[in-house]
Amino acid sequence: MAVNWLPFLGCLSIAFGPSATLFLCTAAQEAQAVILLITSAFFWLISLLLSSLVWLAAVPLRKHLALTLVFSVLFQEGLRILFVLMVKKTNSALSRISRETTDLFHGPRYSIISGLGYGVASAMFMYVNVLSEASGPGTYYTPGTPSMPIFLSGALQASVMTGLHVCWGLLCADGLEKKSWPLLISVTLSHLVVSSLTLLNEAGYSPVYAIVCAYTALLIIGAYTFIRFRGDIKPFLKLL
Repeated sequence: MAVNWLPFLGCLSIAFGPSATLFLCTAAQEAQAVILLITSAFFWLISLLLSSLVWLAAVPLRKHLALTLVFSVLFQEGLRILFVLMVKKTNSALSRISRETTDLFHGPRYSIISGLGYGVASAMFMYVNVLSEASGPGTYYTPGTPSMPIFLSGALQASVMTGLHVCWGLLCADGLEKKSWPLLISVTLSHLVVSSLTLLNEAGYSPVYAIVCAYTALLIIGAYTFIRFRGDIKPFLKLL
């Protein structure tokens, strides 16, 4: 049986290439940063567990995917806030016993890493099972777009959700730091809106609509995050 490795590797690169690059640039060289990323991913798994328990306990919800999605987003954002608060407490405790530094888990870099952990866990759960079929001899197409393989649409969605989780992680940490409830509510609402786009696929529409809208949201939210944290565009221009 022939193995189609090119589509498999291509989709793998699309889905996890950006997150792998970000990991190498921000966390790979520091053990405590890797621990932070893994812990963040674990908190996302806890939110998934809570969503599953609600789905199992509330039988009527099984027929209403939209309500299940709302609970899932609320659990994810609630656990994200809890994780940031836990990191702040940990930083405060470690600062009292450390003589070398007083900000072990403080700053935008660590917010990026925690958001990356959330995003990678979400992308892996969303896409790994689909990706495992991409190395086979055949392919699957989405009902709404017969010309787009489901492996490609899933890879694009996994990639964009990782980027969004990084931005949401930054904004959530900043909102808690500055006690900005409107910002925290905006993060939750934007997450809910983007996640709701997946309902278009269930309705039989082309996944292209959801993908385009999700990347548009990433562009807008990413630009706002970049401006809010006073990012410098000069390093990017030097790469061109």
